[in-house]
Amino acid sequence: MKKHYKSVFENEQELLKAIIDIHLGGKDIELDPMFFKGNFYKNGIKIPKFIFDINPQISDSFYCRKGDATHLDFESEFFESIILDPPFLFGIHGKTKEYYSSKTHTIYETICDLISDYKLIIQEAYRLLKKDGILIFKCQDYTDTKTIMTHIFVYQMAISQGFYAKDIAILVKPNKITNPNTKQRHLRKIHTYFFVFQKKSR
Repeated sequence: MKKHYKSVFENEQELLKAIIDIHLGGKDIELDPMFFKGNFYKNGIKIPKFIFDINPQISDSFYCRKGDATHLDFESEFFESIILDPPFLFGIHGKTKEYYSSKTHTIYETICDLISDYKLIIQEAYRLLKKDGILIFKCQDYTDTKTIMTHIFVYQMAISQGFYAKDIAILVKPNKITNPNTKQRHLRKIHTYFFVFQKKSR
């Protein structure tokens, strides 16, 4: 009997396996230009043939080349599938540095910087993908002094670029660390979105 997947997962690799099975026909993801430490690629998820990062981490198990996801040296319509996992935090202040590794992870100065960078990486992904190619985009909403629904910005930018929002999966991490000394004013965000966008004509 054919396996049917639900849209909510507690394991990132199981989520990616479902997307790969349904939307890539079982084929491996071809390009990850925001590879970082390659945390996606374990438990049966293969490392893409092309991996880049703006600040490659040294590893003995793979070779990640230096590259900027906003501008990669490939001809247009070169790939059938791309995955993007951009930083989601912005505004370094207060306790941010204590609860997040700001030395190894990018934190945008402002939400405007985040939106600007997201637009550029989505534009580049559109250029690089073949017609009907698939873009997997991981994003997360962020609450600091107020809540920013980042996934809505991502959806709007991708649609305006010419993508079709083909699917969405949600990753839930119930064990996310909290600070018991702070007064809660918003619901704790323990979920992450994985959009599946398909390239269509503008």
